[in-house]
Amino acid sequence: MLVTGMTAAMLITPLAAVSTPAPSAYAAATSSAQSREAVKQGDLLLKSLNVYKNTVSMGNIDEINELYDGLTKQLSIVEKAIGKVSGLSNRNMLLSKYAVPAKKEIERTIYEVSQLRLLSTILIGLDEDEYYTYDTDMAKLERMKKRASAIKEAGGYKALPASINLDLRKAEAFAAGYNLSYYDYWVDESTGAEPDIDDADLYYDDLTRYLKQTEMKIGQVADKTYRTSLLQEFVAPAKVTVERTKYEISQLRLMNLVSELIDAGNIEEAKTQFSKLEGLKTRAAAIKEAGGYEPLAKAIRDELLAYETDLKAVLEGK
Repeated sequence: MLVTGMTAAMLITPLAAVSTPAPSAYAAATSSAQSREAVKQGDLLLKSLNVYKNTVSMGNIDEINELYDGLTKQLSIVEKAIGKVSGLSNRNMLLSKYAVPAKKEIERTIYEVSQLRLLSTILIGLDEDEYYTYDTDMAKLERMKKRASAIKEAGGYKALPASINLDLRKAEAFAAGYNLSYYDYWVDESTGAEPDIDDADLYYDDLTRYLKQTEMKIGQVADKTYRTSLLQEFVAPAKVTVERTKYEISQLRLMNLVSELIDAGNIEEAKTQFSKLEGLKTRAAAIKEAGGYEPLAKAIRDELLAYETDLKAVLEGK
């Protein structure tokens, strides 16, 4: 029995030593597996990057946008996989081979993709009557455009195909025109089908402001044919609305000023300002005739005349 026990003990020890690797061997095996996974994911990233770069070279911003999220997601997977590899030099080598090229291409295009997505958000917002975000979003777009130029210069990146910027400027000009069309509609309706001179006055300044903005943005579009189409679709009708309404709006604002002067007890200044009203009325009629513009709704003319009559009575002490 003693011999048997000793033999068993002698057999157990070698088997245990063989079945359990030394800590250093286990770490090496684990590291090797993590390295293989990092290389596997890195090769997938390089394939995606190659497709992405070819798409960028073709200059189609919509197709670039479709591939962008997939590339950034795979980059994130690779960076996490590399982070699990032991050895700083090993990690740096993998990052240099896989992550760095992808990051450069992403940085080279990130602000163009961001511009496209923001412009899409602006158009969706307009469709959903969320006009209050338009100015903020357009200001953000301007910052993106400046940042895009700065990134290219600082990183020494190869310039993107001209068609990318052309398409973005087309989209920007269209968004500006689309926004303008709403204010054109509101002022036109408020002086025509649904007459309310106060509503027309409310929207008029935004109409003229967005008219100037739209013309400026259309001017940034290199495609002459597209510029012409946008001018005809958005700018031309807005200009007609401005021309046919501006002197009635001016009459209302002048009379509002006269009313404020009366309330302040400044009657002589109120009379001086009121005397300018006839000139605005004459100019309004002349503009309509010269431009062949449709007269404003009769209700608007009646409202302005009633306002004038009331102020005149007060100024004459009646």
